[in-house]
Amino acid sequence: MSEIEEYMNKANDKLISAKALHDVNQFSTSVSACYYCMFNATKALLIKKGFKPKTHAGVISLFGKEYVLNDSFDRKISKYLSSTQSLREAADYDAVDDIDQTIAIDCINKAEEFMNEAKKFL
Repeated sequence: MSEIEEYMNKANDKLISAKALHDVNQFSTSVSACYYCMFNATKALLIKKGFKPKTHAGVISLFGKEYVLNDSFDRKISKYLSSTQSLREAADYDAVDDIDQTIAIDCINKAEEFMNEAKKFL
């Protein structure tokens, strides 16, 4: 299995996890899994072009340059990655967060859209 396929499988696993976590009312952890779904799909896209950024910021920045500006990845959908990153940081690091079921469902829907868009480029 190629590294690209491995990252896409990881992304899909995170999406499945996000849905399962939502179903047991673990909304913050579900949002975190949504972010990692999109993050892993983005890493697969970058690997396809020969890039291996080491940081989250590097992945997001390079993705914007290589896919949004140069390859017409849907701009609206591309923004889901960075908007979900800030929610993930609150979910993972803040003692108290405001993540509820509505936010978790929105993130799941965005992660699904992101995955569908990413698959167009693989």
